[in-house]
Amino acid sequence: MTDLRLLERIRDLQASLATDLAFLARAVDEEAPRPDAVRDLGERLLDLGGALVARADELNAKVLATLPAHGWLPEAGARRRALGLAHQVGPRPLRCGPIFLALCGAACFPFYGRDPDDRTARHELCPACRTRHDPVRQA
Repeated sequence: MTDLRLLERIRDLQASLATDLAFLARAVDEEAPRPDAVRDLGERLLDLGGALVARADELNAKVLATLPAHGWLPEAGARRRALGLAHQVGPRPLRCGPIFLALCGAACFPFYGRDPDDRTARHELCPACRTRHDPVRQA
């Protein structure tokens, strides 16, 4: 329901934005911008922006809760070798469509939860990710 309300608010803003911007542009051209009109638009944009950011944080938290705690995800794409590479995605991985981007920039399959067959443990670790994630090497 939250997403539908946000979408409704975006559509309301879209419907009025052209008129609001035209009014503000005329006022600026006449060097007489009205503070109430500027404030009204600013408050509407700020309020909607805050709601969108809060919803994005909620959605991101749900996704992050499904990722394995160790942060290693298998590389996306088909490999012919028996062992693929696993990459470290970090504590807040960047989601890019249906995949995540690892610290080294590789695309990784979203791997939800702990793999009962320990498939992630069988992947070779990406050398760049291993170096970045190894606390002993960073010290």
